[in-house]
Amino acid sequence: MADSGGASPSNAVVIREGSSFSQFQCPILKSTNYTVWAIRIKTILRANGLWEMIEPKENTQADEKKDMMATAYLFQALPEDMIIQVASCKSAKEIWDALKTRHVGADRVQKARLQTLKTEFEMSLFSEDREQT
Repeated sequence: MADSGGASPSNAVVIREGSSFSQFQCPILKSTNYTVWAIRIKTILRANGLWEMIEPKENTQADEKKDMMATAYLFQALPEDMIIQVASCKSAKEIWDALKTRHVGADRVQKARLQTLKTEFEMSLFSEDREQT
């Protein structure tokens, strides 16, 4: 069965601000779901006014509390082995950039490999056709 990268209720993050509760399920990042994961996490961060920690606007001063909240969301959405890899990052933006570099690069490698395999397959079909004629 295909994994949609969804989150189970045990992965829900509950944030309390004043007397209101906001609940968002953070999907766990896997080797196969980076693109969808990034869209979901970006939406969660934007809904909480935290996206500016990842993509700051001009003249935006760093807000340590917001950065810690964004970092907490990111850590909530990462498997333990990946948390260890980004633990030395000093901000949510550094974590985001490290994850993006790792997964977008891997995605490009996969696409290049897929293209190579398609070309090899097409060439083998072509040579089979030539042998049969």
